[in-house]
Amino acid sequence: HDTGDVLAAENAQHARWLKLTEQNRLYDMMEAQIDRQIAMLWDLLAELQKTEDQNRARRLLGQVIIIGTYIKRRSNLIFVGAQRGAISVQELRLCLNESSENICVYGADCKAIVNGDDQLTLEQATQIYDLFEAVVETELESLRAMLISIDVGAQVEVSFCVSAAEPLCGLRAHFQGLEWEQDEDGLQYVTRKLERSRR
Repeated sequence: HDTGDVLAAENAQHARWLKLTEQNRLYDMMEAQIDRQIAMLWDLLAELQKTEDQNRARRLLGQVIIIGTYIKRRSNLIFVGAQRGAISVQELRLCLNESSENICVYGADCKAIVNGDDQLTLEQATQIYDLFEAVVETELESLRAMLISIDVGAQVEVSFCVSAAEPLCGLRAHFQGLEWEQDEDGLQYVTRKLERSRR
């Protein structure tokens, strides 16, 4: 009987150790993938503490909320992906909707349209959300309006229409297969297609 109790206690302790090891692995992965945004957040908060201009303070606070939302939602994608092995399109939709709402509060028009109800790999979902964040961060000071359209079918097609001052063509160096163009009115169009064959 005593031996059984000892074995049960050892098994419980081993299970706790495995759980903590996995949690640490996920936290390390999360920190590695959002460390740049965490640094941005600290820089924005430091500037916010120093500024005495109310309009600039409001602008900085809006940026803090936008970056903070990305950090929260991006981390959540990692945890959900680890638990379920995939990310539902609905989960990605929730990420983009919350970010879009905060961008609207910040003062720019933003709308996300996500079509489809299937599953994505964690890599596919994070690539889409990372591209969204890269566009937002590039245009943070000058963003006037943005429309994001995502169609999940045989391929995942991601399209942005952006009204802002900064050129987005530089994102092609960071996102494979990214296409960029600008029309005569200054609107920028960013598109990317992701294969769905690996699940």
